[in-house]
Amino acid sequence: MTTSVQQARPNSGARPWEFPAGAKLVIAFEFCERVGFYSMVSLLVLFLSAHRSTGGFGWDGNSALTLLGIYSGLMYSLPVLGGWIADRFLGYRRALTVGGTLMLSGYVLITSAVASARVSSAQIPLGFWHPPEGVAPGIAQAYLWISFAFWISIGALIIGNALIKSTLVVALGDSFSGDDGRRERAYAYYYAGINLGGLVAGLIVGAVAVAYGWAPGFGISALAMGIALATYLAFGHRYLKPRAAAAREPAVHVSTQLSERGSGARLLVLAVFAFLLLVYSIGSFQLWGTMSLFLERGVNRHAGSFEIPTQWFTSVNAAALILSAPAFAALWAWLARRDREPDIVIKYALALALGAAGLLIFAIAAWPHSGAARPGWPLPALGVWVQATGEVAAWTVTYGLVYRLAPRRMVAAIMGAYYATTLGLGAYLAGLLGTFAERWGQGVYFLIVGAATGVAALIAVLIGSPLRSLAASAGAALHSRTG
Repeated sequence: MTTSVQQARPNSGARPWEFPAGAKLVIAFEFCERVGFYSMVSLLVLFLSAHRSTGGFGWDGNSALTLLGIYSGLMYSLPVLGGWIADRFLGYRRALTVGGTLMLSGYVLITSAVASARVSSAQIPLGFWHPPEGVAPGIAQAYLWISFAFWISIGALIIGNALIKSTLVVALGDSFSGDDGRRERAYAYYYAGINLGGLVAGLIVGAVAVAYGWAPGFGISALAMGIALATYLAFGHRYLKPRAAAAREPAVHVSTQLSERGSGARLLVLAVFAFLLLVYSIGSFQLWGTMSLFLERGVNRHAGSFEIPTQWFTSVNAAALILSAPAFAALWAWLARRDREPDIVIKYALALALGAAGLLIFAIAAWPHSGAARPGWPLPALGVWVQATGEVAAWTVTYGLVYRLAPRRMVAAIMGAYYATTLGLGAYLAGLLGTFAERWGQGVYFLIVGAATGVAALIAVLIGSPLRSLAASAGAALHSRTG
């Protein structure tokens, strides 16, 4: 262990207020940006499929789910390209400015389109480039404006997010010098800020949309992004140093970097884990699409005289992530002290098992029954909670897994590809597969997706031994304590 690492270690328990100002700025930026993001995705499918008389676009459910899948998939896939553009052309501070401006513009545009759709009296589906034949000229002009604003906003949000998502992670790391032990602690708070943003978004946007309508709900996204961008423009030039300056600082690592020997085997191991996490992600992204439609239309959400907004169930997901993270950390530490902590294979299997259990709980709630009464909300809420805990079990070990196994010359690219393969492709496939829910019945659909996730958990256990041997042959270990 190097001297610098030994000196940095006492700082690893630093509190957030002891971080550099740049780190606090990045964490706050990401929190506000995620409030905007989760507000948007929690409303999108419900708004698109809402009847025109309620101010929605009047799309069929399958079209809404398809768009959500494409939108979410690109939001998690394109940061690979956005990070490269920031690195090669814009620089990180300029990338955050351009990306934040694009996202704020996108949220303002979609809020304007939604407000215009509410004012329009035409009872025809909206959201396409060309109005139906035979409509009055005034209605046709409104139709074209709404369609233009909606689609341009979607594009602006995707491009802006691509520039921001990867850049913020690097900017946070660069706010610390050398091998400062507080860096890892800061990333933990960064992850917590993401989940807290999801919790706040669901609670606020659900209440606002129910009380005031769709447009103010989407306006929450614009407000949150506006706060993030304004704060960054005011303080970013002062507290975030340019990437070029940070790149000159000598990098000190706790462990000796892996050689290129066995890189093919290590990449194969990573590909297997990426496939397993992809299966989990397909199930977890159901929350923003098919599950939301089921909760909105097929669940009795009344608690006494109060009807729980559908968006609040996304806050249940975020709350489970926030609370289960320290619970898992304590469990792994307790098992580690007894030399019984499971390795990454078992943790992935546990994540898949929890994801399967949550989906099967949804299947029970959605299963066809002879009675006229809709199922109550506690069972679906439990399903959301159980499924969300699986994400913590998987992702808390994934960053270290990729760092250890990816060849040093391409570790950043592999991490980006891991995001794209698991979250990007998972979000897209979740939307695509969700179009079968109405055809099969939602109970059957959740049962099939849950069973597939459970089979993946079993596969993880069965291939564990050869996977460990393959990793060991390449000079890597799969025990989470090694990272």
